[in-house]
Order: sequence, then C-alpha cells, then structure tokens
Amino acid sequence: MCLICIEFDKLTMNVKEARRALGEMRVTLDAKHVKELEAKLDKAERSRSPTKP
Repeated sequence: MCLICIEFDKLTMNVKEARRALGEMRVTLDAKHVKELEAKLDKAERSRSPTKP
C-alpha cells in the first residue's frame, strides 16, 4: 500500500489532495496501482457528491 492510500484511508487526505499527490508520484508508482488508486478516488468522489434528480 502506498503513502497516498494510507493517508486517504486514515481520512487525513481528501480526494483533491490525493489526486494532487498522485500526479506528483505517478512516475514512481506501479501502473497497475495507479489505475487501482484512480478507481478508488473516482468511487470516493461519486459516493461523496450529491446526486442530481
């Protein structure tokens, strides 16, 4: 598990901060993990944003 995942799971980093950190760390992370993390952040955004009728 990467530092972004750890901090995001502990709720010490929000989605926006996690995406910014991912942008900085993308080249050092495994491509598969980057996709997993992007999916995790996408899911978090969808679950936290209000739904439109």
